[in-house]
Amino acid sequence: LHRFSERLSGRRIVIANEQDAVVEGFRYAAVWKPTHGFLARCKGLEVIFNLGAGVDALLQDRTLPNVPLVRIVNQDLRKRMTEYVVLHCLMHHRRQRALDDAQARCVWEADEQPAAAAVRVGILGLGELGQDAAEVLHRIGFQVAGWSRARKTVPGIRSYAGQGELNEFLGRTDILVALVPLTPDTQGILNRDLFQRLARDGELGSPVLINAGR
Repeated sequence: LHRFSERLSGRRIVIANEQDAVVEGFRYAAVWKPTHGFLARCKGLEVIFNLGAGVDALLQDRTLPNVPLVRIVNQDLRKRMTEYVVLHCLMHHRRQRALDDAQARCVWEADEQPAAAAVRVGILGLGELGQDAAEVLHRIGFQVAGWSRARKTVPGIRSYAGQGELNEFLGRTDILVALVPLTPDTQGILNRDLFQRLARDGELGSPVLINAGR
């Protein structure tokens, strides 16, 4: 409440109680996973702001008012996701699990580690989060490509778009990072058929999946 009040001086800001039968007189709602049916009781609502990147929880509410839905991706969320993606790409690339196992057994077994430039990372879902992760991975030196429904332009990142280019995208990918939102189009997208289309000729020996999305 304090943060909203600081930035919206002069406007009425209220923390709504989901137990109220009816909430009236509010034009905007900023929410994160509200109870289904609550927003339908907010009379006069004009816009819903979702306090995060994923709107799947809201879209599952069959009583959702027919008003614009705006998702919010803040810098902190974007950077934390990029940290997570880069961490796991590097753990596979630098064989960290194998090194941890060797350390636990008190033996020196240093596997050969290819240069990042020899490893092909594919970002499945080149939205706000995917683009940031792709740019950082590219700076590290990985060969990075992204796939999305509509073609995106990201410096240094090869962009694939639509179902017609999905096979080519998967066929050049050693590490697949899934960052697609949960929608009717993406439900079940990570399946055996998709995994079988990933590259088997890369430096890692076999493909890797990092599921950072929904």
